[in-house]
Amino acid sequence: MINFIICSVVCYFIGSIPNSYYFGKYFLNTNILNQGTRHSGLSNIYIFLSYKKILLLLFFEVILKGTIPAYIIYNFYSEYIYSLLFIILGHNWSFFIKFKGGKGLAVSIGIIIGLNYKLFFMLLFIFLIFWAVMKFKDSSLPWIITFIVIPFIYIVDYKFLNLIFYEKNFNLFKIILMILLLLIIRRSLGNRNIYIFNYKIILNRLFFDREIK
Repeated sequence: MINFIICSVVCYFIGSIPNSYYFGKYFLNTNILNQGTRHSGLSNIYIFLSYKKILLLLFFEVILKGTIPAYIIYNFYSEYIYSLLFIILGHNWSFFIKFKGGKGLAVSIGIIIGLNYKLFFMLLFIFLIFWAVMKFKDSSLPWIITFIVIPFIYIVDYKFLNLIFYEKNFNLFKIILMILLLLIIRRSLGNRNIYIFNYKIILNRLFFDREIK
């Protein structure tokens, strides 16, 4: 139990490093928490950066923050797999910027790469189909839809294919569902202005990352 707590705390602080916020400060001389959608995620800064800086930021957010910790924990310390959720919690509510943060999408993708690269490529394929066929203006909505269809991927694969999910990998399925739940909760909250009874605003936050469509 103590080891799990220590691992979770370490994961939280790894997730708390606000890379996009620091990129905004260093490269743009601006506080992205006061710009655009007012969060410290990649989606609030990428339009202001060059392609090289976007790739560098993706490396920090996806690979260093998500993929590497997930791969190490899943393959060598699997009993602490649920501590990976604290990476997302740290990213979404960072200790370093007064518990503000991003929406958790990029780091969640990184964690999935570290957990199972075959699942990631399957999700990437589904994402590209949604993005190409439905011609979305940004990548946020097709990624969210892609995450939502994971349970159906699990059912089909577990029952018929056994390519990704099989009996000893049931923990993988459960943690992915928890990742999806964290994504839904964080995006639904917006920027701390919670409209509990306004379902249209909540749906727009969830699918379009904004108050109005």
